[in-house]
Amino acid sequence: MRWNSLRKRQSFHSTLEMNPKMQLLLRDTRQLRQLYIKMQMAHVVCLVLAIFGTQSHGYEVYNIISPNNNGGNLQETVTVDNEKNFAIINIHAGSCSSTTVFDYKHGYIASRVLSRRACYILDMKHKAIPALDQLKRYIYEKKALKNMYSDKYIWVKYSPLQSLITHVDWFLFGSPIKQLCSHVPLYKGEVVEKTHDIRAEACAKTGVLGILGISICAGTDA
Repeated sequence: MRWNSLRKRQSFHSTLEMNPKMQLLLRDTRQLRQLYIKMQMAHVVCLVLAIFGTQSHGYEVYNIISPNNNGGNLQETVTVDNEKNFAIINIHAGSCSSTTVFDYKHGYIASRVLSRRACYILDMKHKAIPALDQLKRYIYEKKALKNMYSDKYIWVKYSPLQSLITHVDWFLFGSPIKQLCSHVPLYKGEVVEKTHDIRAEACAKTGVLGILGISICAGTDA
């Protein structure tokens, strides 16, 4: 049987050498198989990017869709610049939309609230503010685990009368915050541990909702 099998293989190879069409067919088959493997690998890469965000030239972009209290969906777009060490969060919620800049290079957070036509800035040196790598990990987890949610907020107090910054040092705050806030009033906020001296009805929710929410509120002296 081994002899017959060997003769069959030899006969097949002899026929293959004499038949150019069969050679071409086998070559096309190999090329198709290689193309299939490449397509499968590309599919895996696309799947990973869809889960963990789009990365290009030091940028990472994440689109997060989560349910809101009205039974609809809320969309957030997070852009991370790893080279310049800042993150921009856009909350798309109609009149409640906001944009927040986490500038880790300069050490400041600024939020611009659409409904108020104003910016609020605070020092990042607080234990409640995570590092950029930790913030990105929270975003990974929120995208991968759809049910991940936290209703905890950082409470930021400001005074409409006393907190307005009239002479802004944009070099101190950095260009991302300047681009966000240069054409609207800029107020200085402070993180507070207790909420007894703020007006809860006068709060705006910004930041990364469900991960690192920032509730900006007017003080009771306003």
